[in-house]
Amino acid sequence: MAILYLCVFVMVVGPAIESILGFETLSMDATSGVERTWDLVSKPQGWVLCLGYVPVHFAYLFIRARLAGESVDTYWD
Repeated sequence: MAILYLCVFVMVVGPAIESILGFETLSMDATSGVERTWDLVSKPQGWVLCLGYVPVHFAYLFIRARLAGESVDTYWD
């Protein structure tokens, strides 16, 4: 789920935010390790990326449980 979210964000949502609001582009071509992570998160789109994952993840858990016909509580374990 996290990998799919990251791919969609970097390829679709991030560029859309950049074109609409004029933010700096998120780049996956930075150096490796902590510096690369900081480069991604220190930009406005990086904050949207990080903060946007939480509702997406919880929506995924809720929808997954409902499609399986089970209680949402079973997916919290």
